[in-house]
Amino acid sequence: MKVKKPFVLICVLLLLTLSLAACGKGNESKSSAAPPDSASASSAASESAPASQAAAEDDGLKPEEGAKLVVWAAIEQKDFLEAMGKEFEAKTGVSVEFQQVGSADALNKIKKDGPAGVGADVFMLAHDQVNQAAQAGVVLPNDFFADDTKENFVETAVHAVTGTDGVLYGYPRNVETYLLYYNKDLVKPEDIASWDAIKAFAKSFNVPADKKFGVMWKLDDTYFNYAFIAGNGGYVFGNNNTDPDDIGLNNEGAIEGMRFMQSMKEVMPFKVADASSDVKTDLFQKGKLAINLDGIWMLGSFTKEKLGFEVGAVPLPPMPNGKAPKPFAGVQAYFVSSFSQYPNAARLFAHYVSSQEAAIKMYELTGVVSARKGLEDDPAFQNDLIKAFMKQFEYVEPMPSIPETGSFWTAMGPVYPAIWDNGVDPKEALDKAVNDMKTLISQAK
Repeated sequence: MKVKKPFVLICVLLLLTLSLAACGKGNESKSSAAPPDSASASSAASESAPASQAAAEDDGLKPEEGAKLVVWAAIEQKDFLEAMGKEFEAKTGVSVEFQQVGSADALNKIKKDGPAGVGADVFMLAHDQVNQAAQAGVVLPNDFFADDTKENFVETAVHAVTGTDGVLYGYPRNVETYLLYYNKDLVKPEDIASWDAIKAFAKSFNVPADKKFGVMWKLDDTYFNYAFIAGNGGYVFGNNNTDPDDIGLNNEGAIEGMRFMQSMKEVMPFKVADASSDVKTDLFQKGKLAINLDGIWMLGSFTKEKLGFEVGAVPLPPMPNGKAPKPFAGVQAYFVSSFSQYPNAARLFAHYVSSQEAAIKMYELTGVVSARKGLEDDPAFQNDLIKAFMKQFEYVEPMPSIPETGSFWTAMGPVYPAIWDNGVDPKEALDKAVNDMKTLISQAK
C-alpha cells in the first residue's frame, strides 16, 4: 500500500513537534515512514522518546510509542523468535509475542484477522505467496531497509521476495533447496564427482532384492525433477517466470533434461511410487542408501550423532552435456502486515531478526541457515554440509509465484510415472503437460 508523500511528511512533522502517539496508529500507521528531514529534527525526536526507544532508532526509524508486536511463525521457530523478542524488547522497550501460525496458513489467516485488528504485525510466508499477499493488500513494502536487504542477502532470495510489480516486500530469512547427501562410510568423493561416476558406483552397490541402492530421490515430485529441466534450458514461464503465455517446459532443453533423468532408471530400478521421502530416508538412515538427493531441511537429521555415520554433501554435479542442474529454491521471509498499528516497530523487528547476529542464533537454535551473504566466512558456519548448500545456492531458481503456477504443478504430476514407469518418450509426456497447462490457464480466466 502506498501513501502520498505530503501525507507522510505531515505525520512526521506532527510526530516530531507534538509527540502525538496517534500519528502512529489507524490509517496513518500503514504509511511508509520517512526519516527525519534534518539533524535537528532527529535530535528532537531522540530527546522526546524514552531512552530505550531512542537507542533503537535505526537511521531515523524508531518504534511507535507504546508499540507491542505479535509475530506468527511455525513452532520450530518458537525458541529463536522468543529469544530475539526478548533481546528486541530490552533494546527498544517493544514487547514481542510469538504465536504459532505456519507460513502455509498465514496468508489466509491475515486476510481474516488483519482487518479485525487481531492479526500479526510480522509473519512468515513462502516466496510463492508474495504476489497474492501484495495484490490482497495485506503486506507493506520493505522500503526503509530495502537497500540493506539488497546488499546483504543473496540475489536469489531478494528476487524471490520482490513482487511482479517490482516492489520489494519481504525480509528474507532462508533459501531452501536440495543437493546430494552421501554416507561417507560407503561413498568416496570421486564416486559423486559426476553422474557417470554415480551410475558406476550404483551399479556396484545396488542389491535390489535387499532394498539396497546407490542413489535415490523423490521421483514423483516436480520440485526435485525440475532441476534437470531448468539446468538444460527449460523453464516454466518466460520473462523470469512472469509470462504465462510463454511456457518452456517442452523446448529442446527441457526434453533433453528429462531424457537424462529417464536414463537414471538404469541404476534406480524401482517405480516412481516406491521412491517416497519416508522410504529413502529410512534406507539412508540404515546405511542401505548411499547417496540421497534431499533438502536443506534435513541438515538437523543427518548428523553423525543421529545416524552413527558421517554425512557428506555436494551440489548436484553437471549433467553429461556439462550443464549444471538448477534446483528449485523456496525462500521463507518475514513480512510486515499492512494492518499493523505499529508498522515502524514491525519493520525494525523484521530487520532485527534478519541480521548477521540473528543468523548465527537462528542456526544455533533451529539449524536453519540464513540467506545472508558472507556466512561462509563466519566461524559459526564452518561446516562442510552448509558450505555445500551455499555453493548450491549459486545454481538455483526460485519457484514461480504468479497465479498460473498452480497449472504447472497439476499438469506435471503425470509426467514422471509416464516416462519412468511406462517408458513414454519425454517429448510426448512434456507436450501433453504443456497442453494441459494451457487448458487449465484458459479455464481459470
